[in-house]
Amino acid sequence: MTGSAQAIPQATSRRGLDWDVMWERYGISAVLVVVWAIAALTLPNFASRDNLLNVLRQSSFVGVAAVGMTVAIIAGTFDLSVGSTLGLAAWVAVAVAARWGVLAAVLAGVATGTVVGSINGLLVSRVRIPAFITTLGMLFIVRGFHYVITNGDSARFNGKSFIWLGNGTIAGLPVPFWIFLLCAALAAAVLAYTSFGRYVYAVGSNSEAALVAGVPLRRITALVFVVIGAFTGLAGVLIGARLYSAAPGLEPGFELNVIATVVLGGTRLAGGRGSMLGTVAAAILFVTLTNILNLAHADPFMQKVAVGLVLLVALSIEGIRQRLAERLARS
Repeated sequence: MTGSAQAIPQATSRRGLDWDVMWERYGISAVLVVVWAIAALTLPNFASRDNLLNVLRQSSFVGVAAVGMTVAIIAGTFDLSVGSTLGLAAWVAVAVAARWGVLAAVLAGVATGTVVGSINGLLVSRVRIPAFITTLGMLFIVRGFHYVITNGDSARFNGKSFIWLGNGTIAGLPVPFWIFLLCAALAAAVLAYTSFGRYVYAVGSNSEAALVAGVPLRRITALVFVVIGAFTGLAGVLIGARLYSAAPGLEPGFELNVIATVVLGGTRLAGGRGSMLGTVAAAILFVTLTNILNLAHADPFMQKVAVGLVLLVALSIEGIRQRLAERLARS
């Protein structure tokens, strides 16, 4: 009797865990497929090739930054400065492209993000300033610095090769989307098959236990912010190429969209678990919802309400998942 009584709770607990893991890995991908199917049946213009390509292209900008943020949130931290970093990196990339070409622009944009990320990492890991305070302060510092060096003016460049980076296609799919998929695949491989990836999961699961186990906590924390900065810098390059220009104040609220995308994709805010596939699906879903509202001619102010609701749901999803998993475990 004792053995069977113990087996029942273990089985129900396992069922709850399996459900949670399955949702983390494939839940948002399934939701995306359903939303696309419903939109294709109800909105005549949704399934057009141009519209779908536009959705994939637009998802790439928040998606590339979300790849870096996924790594950070798995490690139990986050970065609120990605919005201002994106704007500065985009401006630098456009300005450099006008003088030295596309390759130099990409390197300069990524380097800009990496520098900001390195400063964040140093302040969080060495000076021990909490990530929330550090990155919130850096958001205003970078934005203010951007206005100072530009005097509020835009950088513009419409060179053919630079424009192609943000607007071109390869094998029928947008160039930024290919870059997004490559970034996600690279990050997933690093998390799964390298010591850095194992350390990231360990730190996010239990930083104190990871430290006792010999994980170089300060170095990993610093590197996580460097990763965020590099990916955000690349996103800045892509959006600068897409718009042919960049100005201070580019993409307001970008940081919240990135964090919401990551959490909506199944990565836990508490750290320790996450899915890069979920992040890709969530980035596409986030843009899809806005696209559907545009095609339905929804009031622009109501669109903001809808986006706010998505953000609220995304940032609350961890608690919802936990309660559902516990309920399944008790059933």
